[in-house]
Amino acid sequence: MKSIRKLRSVLVGVVFIMSYLPTGLVSAANNENYPNDPYLGTSWQYAKIGIDDTWNAIDAENEIVVAVLDTGLDVNLTDLEGRITDGYDFLRNTSDMIDTQGHGTMVSSSIAAVANNGIGIAGSAGLANVKIAPYRIGDATLDNNAIYAAIIDAANRQEVQIINLSIGSYEYNASHAEAITYAISKGKIIIAAAGNHGEEVAGVDPYYYPASYSGVISVGSMGLNGEIAAFSQFNDAVDFYAPGESLMVLRPGDSYGWEDGTSFSAAIVSGICANLLAQDPSLTADELESLLKETALSFSETGPAYGYGLVQADKALDELKSRSALAYIHEHTSMAINLWQFR
Repeated sequence: MKSIRKLRSVLVGVVFIMSYLPTGLVSAANNENYPNDPYLGTSWQYAKIGIDDTWNAIDAENEIVVAVLDTGLDVNLTDLEGRITDGYDFLRNTSDMIDTQGHGTMVSSSIAAVANNGIGIAGSAGLANVKIAPYRIGDATLDNNAIYAAIIDAANRQEVQIINLSIGSYEYNASHAEAITYAISKGKIIIAAAGNHGEEVAGVDPYYYPASYSGVISVGSMGLNGEIAAFSQFNDAVDFYAPGESLMVLRPGDSYGWEDGTSFSAAIVSGICANLLAQDPSLTADELESLLKETALSFSETGPAYGYGLVQADKALDELKSRSALAYIHEHTSMAINLWQFR
């Protein structure tokens, strides 16, 4: 019998927040570094993690596929046009994709909504050639068998490089851990939401899965105040943080609204990782995580007790380009020395 667990992602209603955004946040409407998508004037997260300096700074030739295992996807949205590739609905056993809950659509838009098309928002991948491969593994509840099957399927697709899991529960699942181990062995980069229920279970901050499985990049949320969001998981399984409060997302039916949650923080990091892979598709999962670690911004001098801090898209990209330049110089210097020796 299929095991069913509740979908644990926090989804909040529309809230008008512009009147109390902290000072110092960049307004896209007056920033030439932003694409022309009209709702980016409310996307405070771009300035906080350097995406305003990376959205158009990437080689757009290399296609990067991100598998999003979630509630599906509304494939008819204007702001995701050209950003969707083949997926599968494991609830209905069909490749025809729907999203009755909206969560998968909102997560996908946070990664890959089309930038600079004059419509709505832009995903954190910016102008990189990123495609979403949607997998439907739940609606109001999650299907554990579907999660396992989707992870295995995505792992076996050569073109899939990133698996985004903005889903979870508090229960360890041996089959899911096995599937993730398999996906990692296939070279996949797995990014998951750390959980939205910090200290809600008996006054402690429990582990959340799949984010807490070995080899998974676990992402918590930063709030509008620049600190770790009150709702975010905060334990020794969390690796990084990204904005996760009052974010503008795309919803089914071409509508937009505000959402909170580590689901969207994980999606933002997936978009950043896709961006880095677009610049250098040869990056391994370990190399990519190393880039994020070395360039993350600590929240304070003491830093969070757990994790490496707030991801910094621009610094990670600069470091990658610097490494690539040094590798190029080393390669051609060695070549010149070898040619001189044969004179």
